[in-house]
Amino acid sequence: MALLLDGLTQVSIPEQKELDDGSGVFPLALAPCAGTTMTASQLGQWTKRHTAKLRELAMRHGAVLFRGCRVRGAQDFAAMSGSVDCEGYDYIGGAAPRTELVPGLVFTSNESPPDQPIPFHHELAQSPEPPSYILFHCETASAEGGATPIIHSEEVAKFFEATYPEFAGKVAALGVRYIRVMPEVTDPTSAQGRSWKETYNVSTREEAEKAMRRQGTEYEWLPNGDCRTTTAILPALRVDGRTGKRVFFNSMIAAFTGWNDSRNVGEKAVVLGDGSPVDAQAMRGVAQFMQERRVAFEWHQGDILFIDNTLVMHARDTFTPPRRVLASLRGLPLAEAAVQPAVQPAAAPMRVGIIGTGAMGKEHIRNIELLGEDAAVVAAVADSSEQARLEALQELGMLASRCKVFENYADLLACEEVDAVVVCTPNFQHIEVLRLAIPTGKHILCEKPLCTTVRDCEEVERLLEEHASVRGIFMTGMEYRWMPPIQQLIRETDSGSLGRLHTVTIREHRFPFLVKVNNWNRFNKYTGGTLVEKACHFFDLMRRIVRSDPVTVYATGGQAMNHKDEVFEEGQPDIIDHAFVCVDFANGARGMLDLCMFAEDEQTEQVTAVCELGKVEARAPESTVRILRRKQIRGLGRTPPAPSERGVAQVHNLPVPADLAKAGYHEGATFFELREFVAAAMGRQEVPVSARDGKVAVMVGTAAQQSILTGKAVHLADVATEAHGAGQPQAQEPSMKLQVSTSGARPMVVPASGAAGPVPHIKSKL
Repeated sequence: MALLLDGLTQVSIPEQKELDDGSGVFPLALAPCAGTTMTASQLGQWTKRHTAKLRELAMRHGAVLFRGCRVRGAQDFAAMSGSVDCEGYDYIGGAAPRTELVPGLVFTSNESPPDQPIPFHHELAQSPEPPSYILFHCETASAEGGATPIIHSEEVAKFFEATYPEFAGKVAALGVRYIRVMPEVTDPTSAQGRSWKETYNVSTREEAEKAMRRQGTEYEWLPNGDCRTTTAILPALRVDGRTGKRVFFNSMIAAFTGWNDSRNVGEKAVVLGDGSPVDAQAMRGVAQFMQERRVAFEWHQGDILFIDNTLVMHARDTFTPPRRVLASLRGLPLAEAAVQPAVQPAAAPMRVGIIGTGAMGKEHIRNIELLGEDAAVVAAVADSSEQARLEALQELGMLASRCKVFENYADLLACEEVDAVVVCTPNFQHIEVLRLAIPTGKHILCEKPLCTTVRDCEEVERLLEEHASVRGIFMTGMEYRWMPPIQQLIRETDSGSLGRLHTVTIREHRFPFLVKVNNWNRFNKYTGGTLVEKACHFFDLMRRIVRSDPVTVYATGGQAMNHKDEVFEEGQPDIIDHAFVCVDFANGARGMLDLCMFAEDEQTEQVTAVCELGKVEARAPESTVRILRRKQIRGLGRTPPAPSERGVAQVHNLPVPADLAKAGYHEGATFFELREFVAAAMGRQEVPVSARDGKVAVMVGTAAQQSILTGKAVHLADVATEAHGAGQPQAQEPSMKLQVSTSGARPMVVPASGAAGPVPHIKSKL
C-alpha cells in the first residue's frame, strides 16, 4: 500500500530496487499528491512537522527522494534542509573542492572535473565524527550522465565478509587509516584538491596542526607547502546501534580507486590500522560488486535526496556539463544530541577545572592543551599545595594568565567560569570532592579508582541519581582502555572474527609505588589497597573485553619486598606488592591478573585475549599487537602440530605520536580519554566509562584484597551490598554483594573514606 503523508504520496521510479528483507523499496520516492503542488516553503514546513517521520523512513529505506516539488536553487534547498531537526554540521576534513552558497548550510556537492567519477563512500568516513545525514538537491540536471549512485552499506558488508573473510577479519580488528597529501592552495583539477587551509577552515599552519591533533591526525609539512596527513585509526566495519545492522562504513574503496592526482596514489591512500597494505584484490572485488548492485537514478530538476549516512553509501558518475547538484550535511537529531544543562553553549570550548595538580593533574593539563583551544581549555586549577599550584601554572605556560587558581577545591566548584572538572586528588578524597561536585551540574571526569570503598562508590551512584535532572555527564577515568594497542585488542575481540572469547590474561611487571604527597599511598586505608588503587584499571579492562560482569574472585599475594624498610608515624606500609588474581565472569569467560611491583625498572603491560579461533596480544610501552589465528585444528595426535598446521602470528606496530608520548606516561591514552570525555560532554556520544563501571572495578579489587586475607574465593552477586550498611538507603539499581564463599572468614578491614580535611601528613622515621 502506497504511503500517503500530509500532501505527499509514495511514487515509483524506474531505478528503484526492492530491499533484501522485503520491507520496502530503495530509495523511497515521495511526490505531491495528484493535482497539487508543493513550494519550497511548503516542503520546509512539511519537513519541520514530519522530521522524525522522515528520519524513520530514511532508517527503514536508506534514502528518501522528493520529486516534483517546486524547489529551485540554494535558498529553496536551504529552507528544506534547515527544517530537518538536526544539529548543523561544518564540512571540516573533507577532500572535495566545494563552494559555500548558504553559510553553514548549503554548498556545491563536488566541483572536481566532470570526467572524474567519484567512487562509493560514506560522507566524511575518514573523519572521527561524520555527519548523520546528507541532502542533495538537483539545481541543474546534466543532459548525459551525472547520476549520484547509492547502495545499502549493509549489503556491501555482507558481501565483503562472505567473499573475503580473512581480509575482512583484519579490517574489523585493525581498522584503517587514510593518507592524503593536501595542497597549500585548492586544486580544482582534482577530486581531492581541497587545500589544507580550506579543509580545516584555517589560515595558518599552527591552526591546522591544532585541528589535526584534535582529530588524532598525524601530519608532515612538505617543502612546497603541501601537508601529508595520516588519520587516526578508524573502524571500517561498524554496527548501527539503531538497527543492529553491520555496515561497511568507510572510504576505503573511494580512497583506493579514486584518490589519484599529482600528489596522491589511490592504492597507497588507505592502509590497515597497523600500517600494512590493504588487499588490492578485495578492494577491486568490492568496487565491482558496488557497481553491479548500485541504484543510479536519473536526476530531475528540483529533486532532493535525503540519505541516512550511516546506512547508505553514495558516489558520482561522470557527466556532460552543465550540471549542478547542491549538498547539505546534518548532524545528530537534536533530541539525541541534547546534553544535560551546562554552564555555556556546546559551541564554545569546554572550560575545565583540574582538582589536584600532582603528576596526574599535570598530565591532564598537557593533554587538554593538545586537544586544541576550540575543544577545551584549562580554566582553573585547585590544590592545597602552593608548590603544586605553581607547577600547574608552569605547565600552562603562556596560558596561565587566563587560568584561575584556588587553594580550596570548593571555590573552584563554585566558579561559574568552569564547565567541567577533572578530579585528580588522592584516592580517599574522591568521595568528599564528588559530594560537592555532583550537585553543581558540571561535567565530571573522576580519576581511578572511583573511590576507595564500595560504600563510597554506592554513595556516588545515589548522588548522581538524586541530581539527575541538573547534573552534567559523569565519567570514571580508566586510561588503560585508551592505550592504542589495547584499543586494537578491543576492536579485534569486539569484531567476533576470532569467535567466542574464553580467557583474558593481564600482566603488569613494574617498579614500586612512587612517593606521593605526604606518603598517603603507603597505606590501605587511604588507597583501598593495591588491588583497588593499582589494579582497578585491569579489572575494568577485563570486564570491558569480556563484556560480562564478574561473578567470583580468588586471589593470592602479599608484600614481599617493597616499602618494608619504611617506617612512618602510622606504622609500616601495609600495601601488597604482588598478586595473582583470578576472576570468573557471568558469560563463562575467565580473567587472570599477574601483578608484580618489584620486577623491572620499566613499567610493562601485556594483555592477552584467547578466543575459539585464535588469540590477540597487546603490549605496552612497545605499543604492539600480535594476532594469531588458529588453523581450526580440532584434535591432535601423539605429536605436536607441524609448522604447516599452525597459525602464523601477525605483529602490528602502533607507534604513539611524539607529542602525545611527551604529554604523559600512558602512551597517549590520556589524550584519547579526554577526547572521549569532551565528546560525551558535548552530547556527541554516550559516556564510555560510567560510575557503575568504576564501582564494579573497585568491587573486584576489594574482593581480591579480601580473598588474599581469607584465603577463600569471594562471590559478587547482584543483590544489595554490605556496603550499604545499617540505616543506609538502597541504591536504585541492583548492586553486587561481597560475600565470602565459606563461613568464618575474616572480613577485610578497609576504613571508610570521606573524612574532610587535607591529605594526612605521614612523617617518615627514617
